[in-house]
Amino acid sequence: MTSKRLVLSIVFGAGLAVSASAQPSGNAQNDGPMQGLERSSERGAERMLRNFDTNKDGRVTRAEMNNILGARFAAATRHQAGMSIEQYIAARAAEFRPANEAMFHRLDWNGDGKLTLAEYVAPQHIRFVELDRNGQGYVFCGVSDGGGRSGRAGLAGFCRENDLDMDGKVTRGELDTAIAKRFAAGAGKGQTMVLTQFVASEEQRYLPVNVRGFRRLDQDGDGLLSIHEYAGSEIAQFAKLDKNGNGILEPNELHPRQMRMAQNGLRNY
Repeated sequence: MTSKRLVLSIVFGAGLAVSASAQPSGNAQNDGPMQGLERSSERGAERMLRNFDTNKDGRVTRAEMNNILGARFAAATRHQAGMSIEQYIAARAAEFRPANEAMFHRLDWNGDGKLTLAEYVAPQHIRFVELDRNGQGYVFCGVSDGGGRSGRAGLAGFCRENDLDMDGKVTRGELDTAIAKRFAAGAGKGQTMVLTQFVASEEQRYLPVNVRGFRRLDQDGDGLLSIHEYAGSEIAQFAKLDKNGNGILEPNELHPRQMRMAQNGLRNY
């Protein structure tokens, strides 16, 4: 545990030193190597607010959600009755493009509009340290490593991308090799990666995830998503959060922990 804290402090310190010395102009969101991990941290309630709170009142109604999902479906299908896998993938890419662009700018520590391998690799090294909880030098990809560590966030995807010899664990050497391959594929023949290359690389990286998502939604297996299939997972998430069944996600349903703390007179730091 001590060695792990040391590794984290070294990496954080390096990130802070780069940010402090570079002082990039026009890149106010620059925040060092941890930024690349933010994609997996968003909860279902937070995603609901981001996607469907159209009037920004801190609540989400079923009508707001239905209107947005309907508009997205119509735009993707050009008002046809079914959505193909190609249309689904294109829609998902468009949905996440702003987040990918923001991620690029946060990774670009010195604000020069391009990523070096060192900038690209830093958050993924942090991820390795987080997943290697007992400091054994590799990430175990099984259901449990004997210490009750099943269910680590993002573990399946991490292993799918980086367990090159498919032996059920990812070593630091494997990780570095996999990252270098992804960077080279994104950068082409260059030594750096610009914004358009990074966005295209991320879209390609998550292509298998989107294919699996389409197949899960396509319940009748006809190769097309109906509006009901397309909206099914969001409707189920809404119903799960809507504890009182009134068709409105209230602040106490979207932020239950914060509301409980407020009611108890505590401050959420």
